[in-house]
Amino acid sequence: MDEKLTTLASLPYSQAEILRSLLASEGIDCFIEHVDFLQDAVDTGVRIRIHEKDASLAFPILERMLGNVITDKIKRENYVLVPIDFSSYSLKAAVVGFDIAEKLGSKMVLYHSSPRPEFLTIPYSDVIVYDSALFLNYEMTEKATNEKFEQFLIKLTGLIDYERWKAAKPEYIVKVGEAEDDILAYTNIHPPKLVVMGIRGGDAQSDDLIGSTTASVIFNAKVPVLTIPEKAPDNWLQNFKTVVYATNFEAVDFIALDRLLKLVKPFETKVICLHVNQGNNGELDEAMLEGMREALCEKYPYTGFDCKLVHSKNLPEAIDNFIQENHINVLALTTHRRNILTRLFNPGIARKLVLHTQTPLLIFHA
Repeated sequence: MDEKLTTLASLPYSQAEILRSLLASEGIDCFIEHVDFLQDAVDTGVRIRIHEKDASLAFPILERMLGNVITDKIKRENYVLVPIDFSSYSLKAAVVGFDIAEKLGSKMVLYHSSPRPEFLTIPYSDVIVYDSALFLNYEMTEKATNEKFEQFLIKLTGLIDYERWKAAKPEYIVKVGEAEDDILAYTNIHPPKLVVMGIRGGDAQSDDLIGSTTASVIFNAKVPVLTIPEKAPDNWLQNFKTVVYATNFEAVDFIALDRLLKLVKPFETKVICLHVNQGNNGELDEAMLEGMREALCEKYPYTGFDCKLVHSKNLPEAIDNFIQENHINVLALTTHRRNILTRLFNPGIARKLVLHTQTPLLIFHA
């Protein structure tokens, strides 16, 4: 009896041939269907068919080829990724990233993506004609990038003891591409312990409070992201004592707190769970907060944390005031609380908030 076939994917013919060779190298038989050159099937796509028994082996190969990784649990690699664009924001982030990597006994990787030149292409069958002037432009861009990178490293090593820098042996990645796409693709394949980046870049407009690249990485990366404002203290890590986590008494908060406590454990910091009552039943909120405190005390008897309740109809302003009054070093949020993030970065609100100028944000999934 013939084995049943299943469709793995529909791809352009050139990619289908690459996938077929990858599958064959793993001993997986595959078949390309609907290859009809007279009907331009090369452009419209073909189907890749495999035996059903091979599906569990074939899908990860397909995902890797397309730049995705399927995994039940992300295994972090022992490094801290610091995306840079040579701005003062990324310089501050690089200093903090270096200190964190050193504290964790991890490697630091500086990652820069230069904008890709717009190559004018004229497709003709399998031949592509390039404008030679654009190649020259690419070479000039590469040279300018290398010079900027060298100047950036001179500034950075001037802020860090040379012997520490030499002992750390940082690594560098410089490539052409779109920064946010490259960062996300790289962290998917090589998940770091932490991404440390400036809260915005050198190309940000005066009204921007968070850069578009930083925002994209925050919302889409599967690893924790620490964003550093330009005015964060130079010795920030030495004074990293307190983290506040904004809670709304959701079930996911206990998962988030578990992950947060593991993240900050090497730094011996205190975690404060903060709930802002915006005019609802204050007694109920106090009871729920006390229940959360008791549950956390039972689960983490040797970890420093506390729970606080404040009353305010203005959520961002209440968080900002609490940060100032209690000398908070980091505001921690999960991507699950996207509504808080969106409100914090609303230009009309955020210009009034101190946290955007000197308080780092730690964003993670839960």
